[in-house]
Amino acid sequence: MNCDECKSVLVPDGNGSLVCVECGLVHAYHDDYAQSVGRKQRLGSLITKGTPFFTDSSEMRLSPEIQAKYARLKRLQESAYNGSCFDLFQFHRDLESIARELSLPGDATDTALRFFDELLSKFRNPYGNYGMLMAVCLASVLREFGDRTPVCLSELVDAFRRRGYRLSVKVVAKNLSFHSSFIPFNKKFRKPEDYVGRVIEKLRASAFIQVRIRLLGFEPEDYFERLLILSKSLLSKLPPPRRSGKNPYLLAASAVFMANATLAESRSAENILTKSQFSKDIGIAEYTLRSHLSTVFTGVMPGSQTVAAEG
Repeated sequence: MNCDECKSVLVPDGNGSLVCVECGLVHAYHDDYAQSVGRKQRLGSLITKGTPFFTDSSEMRLSPEIQAKYARLKRLQESAYNGSCFDLFQFHRDLESIARELSLPGDATDTALRFFDELLSKFRNPYGNYGMLMAVCLASVLREFGDRTPVCLSELVDAFRRRGYRLSVKVVAKNLSFHSSFIPFNKKFRKPEDYVGRVIEKLRASAFIQVRIRLLGFEPEDYFERLLILSKSLLSKLPPPRRSGKNPYLLAASAVFMANATLAESRSAENILTKSQFSKDIGIAEYTLRSHLSTVFTGVMPGSQTVAAEG
């Protein structure tokens, strides 16, 4: 084909169009000139996995020797993605990186590394997955250090996922519970009371809430101190069946919101926090907050002495 203007040669540009080599005129798009794209796999080549054979970019079946080679490469690649390959230096580096991302203190990181090495020397790999073993070690350290490491299990799993490990909160919690015989700590499970301080610290960081507190005649420090006491009082009134199966952080957040409403009511003042603003500042779903307030905390009130003290 030739150019309509200068009659020079047309060449495809790779996007389905034809371009004149002399004047540069772009001619209409045509599918016949679209660049073909091969299907790339994570192996980094044009080798694709059919059913049940590997083929090349032209869909030709590979020889049995090459088939076996790429099958081994694929298994090796999958093992690297799920943490089953042993690379102690890489594991230490990942543990330290995850600990930094979660803002863990240095002694907590050192304890997790030491715990991980001890387990490797005793059991080698009790899970068949070193990523899971690292997660169990870090989760155990988080529980042992208590308020110094206020990190949820979901945050821990998300940090591992960002490093390429395939974990889930449910599986980590299950392994942490069922394989606690070799964990050298007290195996303390986090309570909602442990997260109340963290929720209130997030409220302190909100400039909007600070302004609201002053406009309604409260002193911020006094307000947050009373909010802490009321929240823990509310949580202490929760019977075990209502706590069971609930996220402790969400329970703590709901208790703080209800304590805020109780504190405002005791002073006949307007509620400082709204559900939507509170949910955004704390980082929870508003429908979860509403659900907890209407089900878990129904009929739960702080002790009369506590409310009287707040007044």
